[in-house]
Order: sequence, then C-alpha cells, then structure tokens
Amino acid sequence: MSFFRIIIPNYNNGPWLKQCLNSVLNQTFTDWDLVFVDDCSTDKSVKIAKDLIGSRGIVLPLKSKRWNGGSRNAGMQLFKGSEYTLFLDSDDWFISPDVLQKLHDFIVAQGHPDCVRLPFSTEYNGDQHVTIMLDDCNAARLVRSLFVACWTICTRTEITQQFPENTLMEDAARHIKQCDVISYRVPVFDQPVVMHNKNNKNSCSAEHNMDAQGGKWKSSMYRFMADLLDLNLTHEYCIKRRDEKAAKCLADIKQDKYIQ
Repeated sequence: MSFFRIIIPNYNNGPWLKQCLNSVLNQTFTDWDLVFVDDCSTDKSVKIAKDLIGSRGIVLPLKSKRWNGGSRNAGMQLFKGSEYTLFLDSDDWFISPDVLQKLHDFIVAQGHPDCVRLPFSTEYNGDQHVTIMLDDCNAARLVRSLFVACWTICTRTEITQQFPENTLMEDAARHIKQCDVISYRVPVFDQPVVMHNKNNKNSCSAEHNMDAQGGKWKSSMYRFMADLLDLNLTHEYCIKRRDEKAAKCLADIKQDKYIQ
C-alpha cells in the first residue's frame, strides 16, 4: 500500500505534460502511485505520458469523453489501498521536489487527519507568481471556502468523494460532499504544494474558453443544480451551504449569467 495516490486528468495538455509529470517523477519521496487519465485527447498527450511515466505509473486512455470529473473518477478506481489521495491537473505541477516528503511528514505529525488544506501558488502573465496561503480551519469553514479545486486539499483515500461527470463545474458540489464526510478539524500545510498554471490558453477554465463553450456552461449550470439537490448530507453547515449554492445557481440560470 502506498502513502499517496496521485491522479492526473488530462485533455490536450501535451505542451505542459513534461513539467507536470516530471514534478511527480522527480520527487524525493517515492511512496506513491500515479494514475494519468486521458480524456480522449487529439494531440500527442498519451504518447508523451507513456514515454515519461514508463513503468512508474499507469496511463489510462478513456474510450469516451468524461470531462475532468469523469477522468478523476476513473483514476479513483485504481490504487484504492493508498492512504491519501492527491489530485494534480495536467497543466499544473508540484512546486518543489521535496514537497511530498514534507507533506508526508506533516500528515504523520498531525496524527493522520482526514483532510489537510494545501496552499498553492499561481503563475500568470508569463512568469509572474502569487502565493495563496491558507489558515488552519475546520469543516464548517472549509465548506465555505472560495478555494474548492480538488488539488487544494489532500484527503484520506477511503473517504475521498467522487465527482459529477460531463460538466465544467465538477468541483463545487463535490467540495460540499467532501466536507460533509471529513472530521471537523482540518490542519493546513505550511507551504504551497501546487503551481496553478494560468498561462495555459487551452484550459477549459480560461475565460475565453468559457465564453466559447456557452452551451456547455448552460448545461453545466443545470447539472450543477441537480448535483446540489442530489447531495445527501449530514452536517447542518453543509446543508446550509448546499441550499445557498442552489439558490445562487437558480438565480444564475434565470439570468443566463454564463451565456454570452
């Protein structure tokens, strides 16, 4: 059983794969399993990944498109015995080669918590950087965080929740469900883990691509509403957050907010 399971979804991010994958492969801490899931790319992503990863991980090409959420779900079917799960997007990278060793040591020192918050840095406008440091918190605060991307937390594998599929909004509803199943205390790691790449103009989250996929955004809004209403939650703070998000989502749908 490995300590970390690292899941990387990908679609047409070939130019960024060397930096992303080498940031994993060159870690000083090696007790991890790697799953690279390709979501029907039309570039050379699969070949690049296979050449780089070799026998050090699994490259899983999907037969039909499932978007980021479905790609992560496919990766989560593998290495279920790993102790913790980390997600990394294929155009992002781990900031330093010893960050997994330090994160491992932090988790052990904290008594193996359900969840650890992960500060991160963002690269934009070429080589400009900004670092987002986070505070120690609890589940009630975490569910209200603006930072809901799955790579901003590290969770015990056995409680890591699945994602909505076929949508551009896979993180938000899943974040609420994840907060509902973690213990109340959520320690924060003391340094940034991931470099979030805002220089990738092909990212589906880039503003111009959001505009270009107006129809997908509209369907994603309806799916998001359904995903929120389908959440079966236990804690009042998660129920309240779900209801707030659902009300906001309904208002946005009525206004066609994401449609140009």
